[in-house]
Amino acid sequence: MKKLPFKLLGMMLTAICTTSAVAQTQHPSIVHVDNILVQDLQTLTSISHQGRKSGAQSPNISAQYIFAAFEQLGGNPSYQHFTFRAGIFSKDAGHNITATLPCTQPRCDKAIVISAHYDHLGTTGQRHYPGANDNASGVAAMLHMARQLSKTNRARDILFVATDAEERGLHGAKYYAKHLTQEVELNINLDMLGINNNNRLFALFSPGFKEYKTELQNKVQSQIKLTIVSSQRQIERYTNNPRIDWHKASDHYAFYRQGIPYIYFGMGEDKHHHTTRDTLDNMDLNKYQAGVNLINDFILSLTRSPLDSTS
Repeated sequence: MKKLPFKLLGMMLTAICTTSAVAQTQHPSIVHVDNILVQDLQTLTSISHQGRKSGAQSPNISAQYIFAAFEQLGGNPSYQHFTFRAGIFSKDAGHNITATLPCTQPRCDKAIVISAHYDHLGTTGQRHYPGANDNASGVAAMLHMARQLSKTNRARDILFVATDAEERGLHGAKYYAKHLTQEVELNINLDMLGINNNNRLFALFSPGFKEYKTELQNKVQSQIKLTIVSSQRQIERYTNNPRIDWHKASDHYAFYRQGIPYIYFGMGEDKHHHTTRDTLDNMDLNKYQAGVNLINDFILSLTRSPLDSTS
């Protein structure tokens, strides 16, 4: 697909600036939250984005917004189009958005992929499903991290993918992971980062993967409890719900099927999941920012060049 017309891109950026001016007024409890992070959340959950339902023949307004954000930070984005089965005799279209921040060092480690699905449930009649926690929270966090990483020296390629049709069977992630053209060390998947009253953020490691646990354990945020788990049994101790298979619950499973280990960051169960009450008003944005900061610091440690490490 062609790049966004200059006029449309300008309208999107103007909307971002307008949203910035009202963010603090609408959410007076916000104290330590990045303005652009809030803007992305508000935009992606707005009525104009129509619940971000997948299946359209061309990229929807949310896909275009994410594309424009990656373009602005120098991520060289592109659309990755695919189809998936929508019924016995029918198929729907999906549209991933991919971006890359290349390694800036003479010698580079293997790439990592940061993923977050942007699709949600759409609208049904007069019912609007904002999908704030699921998964505007992950997409906004990914864009925030991309902006931070764009300002650094990087010892590996950082690949980003905003996946489509996760809600309908991880279709975007399956397509992306199957068609990767370079070797990838790790997938970091961001899905439902709206930390609730238990203040807990889970980091689920794929079975048998033990790298980087020490680095992650060293990242401390006073507002939240980082809980590192590696098995279904471990996470059930906290969620008390054996019905959810967290290893298969989001896009990280698509990477695992292709032999790529993962770390999945999420808050666990949400009582507002897949309801019209999954709104920004039901997210604690200060805790959300603390979780985003923790993940961002961890990813920066994975991408730091040897020269940075010795400075």
